[in-house]
Amino acid sequence: MPKVVPEYKEEAKRRIIDAAMEVIAERGCDQLTFDYVAEKIGVTKGAVYWYFKTKDELITAVMKKFQSEFERINFDSFYNRPIDEMFLQIFNKFSLTDHRQRAVFFEMFAMAVRNLELRRSTRDYYASLITTFEDAVKKEQKQNPKRNQMDSHKVALLMVALYSGLQNFELVWMCQDEMKELWLDGIRLLFNPLDDEISDMKKKSDKKTNEKKT
Repeated sequence: MPKVVPEYKEEAKRRIIDAAMEVIAERGCDQLTFDYVAEKIGVTKGAVYWYFKTKDELITAVMKKFQSEFERINFDSFYNRPIDEMFLQIFNKFSLTDHRQRAVFFEMFAMAVRNLELRRSTRDYYASLITTFEDAVKKEQKQNPKRNQMDSHKVALLMVALYSGLQNFELVWMCQDEMKELWLDGIRLLFNPLDDEISDMKKKSDKKTNEKKT
């Protein structure tokens, strides 16, 4: 048997995973087959089986590709900026702006309900998101000690929930600009102390009351 060069093996796997993403985006996970994948890259079905023994194994590799691409992002340059700018930059990096990426991601998410291995990969992906947001919150707390009373982990969870919800909205009806505006509104609500918000509302209410009296 000829020796397989490691670099060639990794390149072959990458091409198969990319082809699988295209098939999933076009047909959905249910119709992902090794025949379709092989046809995309012009190889035999046996060549695909050489690297991935089952469909579930290939689907899990697709999800891990999302995670590995996310982990390669360097967020250090985003810190030490105004809070709105910092979190907008992070949001832009996370956003699935490519239609194919969005279609594949939500197919993966739906399949994770029935697939234990894929559910673990999806959980790892979200854990990475939470860790990144939590690090950003902690850096913001160092710059603004008045925010130290915030629970950085809970705030990070809320931010990931907001991010995920906005991605869902974009899938069906919301444009990118609207998403960014809502994202920044959400960040401001999370980081501005609630008592300040209530105080402002009370001042406005009192002002209106006084105006009516006069």
